[in-house]
Amino acid sequence: MLVVTGPSGNVGSELVDLLCSRSTGSWRVASRRPGSLAERVTASGGQVVSFDFFDSSTWPAVLDGVRELFLLFPLPGNKAARTAVLPFLRAAQRAGCRHVVYVSVFGADKARFIPHYKVEQALFASSMSWTVLRCSFFMQNLFRSVSTHGEDIVERGELFIPAGRGRTTFIDARDAAEVAADALLHLDQHRNTVHQLTGSAALTMHEVADALSAHLGSPVRYSNPSLPRFAGRLRRRGVGWDSIGFMSAVYTLTRLGLNQPTTDDVARLLGRPPRTLDNFLADQSWRFTKRVWT
Repeated sequence: MLVVTGPSGNVGSELVDLLCSRSTGSWRVASRRPGSLAERVTASGGQVVSFDFFDSSTWPAVLDGVRELFLLFPLPGNKAARTAVLPFLRAAQRAGCRHVVYVSVFGADKARFIPHYKVEQALFASSMSWTVLRCSFFMQNLFRSVSTHGEDIVERGELFIPAGRGRTTFIDARDAAEVAADALLHLDQHRNTVHQLTGSAALTMHEVADALSAHLGSPVRYSNPSLPRFAGRLRRRGVGWDSIGFMSAVYTLTRLGLNQPTTDDVARLLGRPPRTLDNFLADQSWRFTKRVWT
C-alpha cells in the first residue's frame, strides 16, 4: 500500500494528480478534507481516508498495510516536527513501512534550526529506506495562502519577502511531483538517495518582481522588508508563528547567499530541463488575476 500525506501541499496536490493517471497498485490518500478528493481518487482505484498529523487516533487507518509513504510537512515548524511528524514517522515504521519519500528543503543538511533537518536525521536513523527530495523555493509559494505573498502582489503591487539582495533558485512543484512519483513507483532506482531539486537559474527578488510585472500586466516591486516588518504583517493576517519562523529562516538563508546553488538533478531525472519561472507564470498567472490562492 502506497500512502500519500499532504495532498493539498505544493507537491502533494500535483502528486495526487499524477497517481490518478499512473498508479497501478494499491494506494491511499490521507487528508484532513477527504471529501474534496474522494470522487477523483476512488475513480482511479485509490482510497481516501481522514487524517490529521496532530490527532494520533487517525493514524491507524492511514498506516494500515503501508509499504511506501510520501511524507509532506503539514505545517513547517519545529513544534510540528516534534509533536506530530516525528511520532508519525515512528508509527509508520512500526506499521511495516519499508520506504519513505520525504519532501525536504534545499540546504536542510546544513541548517539544523529548521524542522526538516530533524526529520531527515530521524529518517536516516530509521530501519526504513528513503528518498529525500531537497527542493528549492517553490514557485507556487508566490500564491499559496499560507505565505500571503499573492495578496501583496495583487493588492499592493509588492513582492514582500525579506531576502535582501540574495539569489534563490525556484522550482515548479510539478517537477518535484514527477520526481516523487517516480521514486514511489520505481523505488529501487531511488533508494537511500538525496535528490537536490532546483531550477536552472538563481534569481534575485528584483528579477522575480520584474517577471511578475511582465506576466500580470501591472507593476510589481520588490520592497525588501526587514524581518520584524515581515513577521508583523503576516501575524496581523493570522499567519501562525511556526510558519512565520520557517519562512523567515528560509529567507534569511537566501539573504546570506546560501540558497543560490543550482543542480542538474531535475534534468537528469526527468530527461528534460526544469520549468522556468516564465514557463510557470505563463500558465499560472490567472491565479493572481482571479485571486485563486491554494
